[in-house]
Amino acid sequence: MDKADIKRILENAGKVTVCLAGDICLDAYWLADMKKSRLSRETPHFPLPVTQERYSLGGGGNAAANFAALGVKKVMPVSVIGDDWRAVLVKNCLAKSGIDGGYVVADAGRVTPCYCKPLRSGISDTVYEDPRLDFENYSPLSEETEEKLLAALKEAAEKADIIAVCDQLEYGVITPKIRECLCEIAKKKPVVADSRDRIALYKNAIIKPNDVEAAAALGGNATGTEAAAKTLSEKTGAPVIITEGAKGAVWCEAGKTVFVPALKIEPPVDTVGAGDTFLAAFCAAYAAGESGEKAVEFANLACAVTVKKIGVTGTVSPEEILALA
Repeated sequence: MDKADIKRILENAGKVTVCLAGDICLDAYWLADMKKSRLSRETPHFPLPVTQERYSLGGGGNAAANFAALGVKKVMPVSVIGDDWRAVLVKNCLAKSGIDGGYVVADAGRVTPCYCKPLRSGISDTVYEDPRLDFENYSPLSEETEEKLLAALKEAAEKADIIAVCDQLEYGVITPKIRECLCEIAKKKPVVADSRDRIALYKNAIIKPNDVEAAAALGGNATGTEAAAKTLSEKTGAPVIITEGAKGAVWCEAGKTVFVPALKIEPPVDTVGAGDTFLAAFCAAYAAGESGEKAVEFANLACAVTVKKIGVTGTVSPEEILALA
């Protein structure tokens, strides 16, 4: 893919309106300087003196941020947040990225999902990450909230050229009823779904599992990536993308598969959030009129940028992609 191809895709992507349905999360990074730690008088522990903190959108929110960074005309996330300190930060992050939060439903009975990552530094240059602190919901959406979410999804999808789906959490916003609606929408306009545990349930939609998720969707049978893509495509009745990390990705359409290699990137790399970048870049290119194979190639380029952003769930700009050509 040369610079002319990339410029064409980016220019056309600037005319694309996106609906993103899924679990918007907050990523919290708390940097503790252990040189400042003093033994607690009350407990036999050295506390973590947090000297820096930073927050960014995670999960489906990171995909939305990637759409915005790529320069699409508009991205409309459809999700649910709570009424807590994390919800305030999510709203701030959306506003800072220029993302329309009008289709994000607030429910005071819900927890705003968040991944808190305590990072310790000391005398050396080593940075150590403690076990993550996760805020999640452990019960389904209420019927009232689900109906509000369904109405928001239908309204946003009607205005969109493409619908991206981030189905990440066990008790997240993609309920069976919401998924059924997405599968119906997929009969009329492109829906591209990313789901950790329920990828095979998205009928009519383009699905984007990684190789591990694809194998799990087929009962754990190791049939090879291209064979798995064909089988999943038969099950869903739509094209399939299977990503294989640093290797690249397979695109399957109408029973034919093609492998699209990734750009070779030297370590160190950080793959956190790379799937969100891939989803956003693929959808932007595909909705802009590119073929599935070409859109996968563009998505691979976008990921080559974000995996070099260490310690953040990064986004990618048009300038950064052009610099790779």
